[in-house]
This record gives sequence, C-alpha cells and structure tokens, in this order.
Amino acid sequence: MNMASLLKVPFILSSAIAQQVAFTPPNIPSGGETIPQTFNERVLTRLIAYGFPTMKVLYWVVSFAEVVIIASQTANSLSVIQAIAQHAVGHGIHDTPITFPFVLGTTLTVAGGLCRWWCYRTLGRFFTFELSVRKGHHIVTTGPYAVIRHPAYTAGITQLIGMIMLHGSPTSWLRHSGVLDIPGLKLAVMSWLVGVTLLAIGSVFRVSEEDKALKMAFGDEWAKWAKAVKYRLIPGIY
Repeated sequence: MNMASLLKVPFILSSAIAQQVAFTPPNIPSGGETIPQTFNERVLTRLIAYGFPTMKVLYWVVSFAEVVIIASQTANSLSVIQAIAQHAVGHGIHDTPITFPFVLGTTLTVAGGLCRWWCYRTLGRFFTFELSVRKGHHIVTTGPYAVIRHPAYTAGITQLIGMIMLHGSPTSWLRHSGVLDIPGLKLAVMSWLVGVTLLAIGSVFRVSEEDKALKMAFGDEWAKWAKAVKYRLIPGIY
C-alpha cells in the first residue's frame, strides 16, 4: 500500500468540506431586507444563486474522483470510475505525490473556510450573502470583526487562492494526472475558474459598497466602529 497517497485523502476531503461551508449561505434575507443593487451586486447575486451550486458540485466531483483513484491504486485494483476515465481519455489516470503547493493550498483553503464559519457564528442571522439590513440589525464588533471590518471577504479570498493553488499548480492532480483529457472536464474547470475570478473581483469591489450601506443604515454606530477598526481586509495594510 502507498501510505503517502492515503495521507492525501483527509487533505482532499477537508478542502471540499471547507469549500462547501464557504459557498453555502447561512441565512437568506427577505426581499424587503436587501439593499438596492449596483451592477457589481447584481453580478454577485446571480453568481451566488446559479454559480455556487454548480461550483460546489464540480469541486466535490473532482475531489471524490481523486480519492477513488488513490483508493484504487493503493489497493492495486481498477475501480469502475477509473476504468471509465481510462476508456474516456485513452490512457490511465494516475495519482500524484504530496507537494508543497498541495499542502499550502489545502491549508489556505481550510483556514479560509474556518474563518468564514467563525464569521457566520459571530454575526448569526445577520450574515447573508446578499447585501442586506435585517430586522433588529446592529453592528457586531466582536470576534473577527474586532480586527478588520470585512473578515469574511478576507477569508473567502484566502480560500480562493488556496483552491487555485491546490488544483491549479503544475504538480496538482487535476493538471498532472491526465484527468483533464476527459471530454468536457477542461471546459467545466475553466468555467469554475471564471466563476472564482468573478467572485474574487466582485468581493473586493463589494467592500466599499458594504461600508457605504452600513454607514447609511447605522450612522454614528458604524462611524464609531470604523474609527476603532480602521482596516477593511488586511490588518495594518488595508
């Protein structure tokens, strides 16, 4: 048995779970609670509604496939999935070793997911993926919100960087195993990458939009918090 390959399995699954947490809305606001949308917000809202479910499914499929390949090769047997993949691409699909980009990418992905979960827990029912002011809403200044004003975006961007590193590095399983030769998979992965890029860009632009909305809704309460917590995304920098 190749124990080094088996060690990859908890890394792969923890990355997929972190992505599931980050892309699943903890609360859904009512129509009357959402803030009038800018162009950027309309793009993000549609990405959340239509892109996130697809992106989660694709991530799980790729993660599950890699785990199956590892299990099959560790047990020296050919799984049904591996046989189908081999027939589709005309050659075998092999595992790849644990590399530094794999470990660092997984670490960033899981850390980002855990931080977003912390943000969900801290804000409770006030945390929504859409910009909104909910009934009984108030400024929360504890937990990660005592360090920077938008920690969920920092966590999300960290996680996206980790996922791209994990699956996009030249030594990654997705790029090095031959699995991308399966018809249609390369297009699906490129679509996922486009979605991730739009999400990262939209999140950076949304920070200013969210600050503006909170300032309008809470006035002095927001101003006091912004004075105490000066930085938006990166402590000491921005």
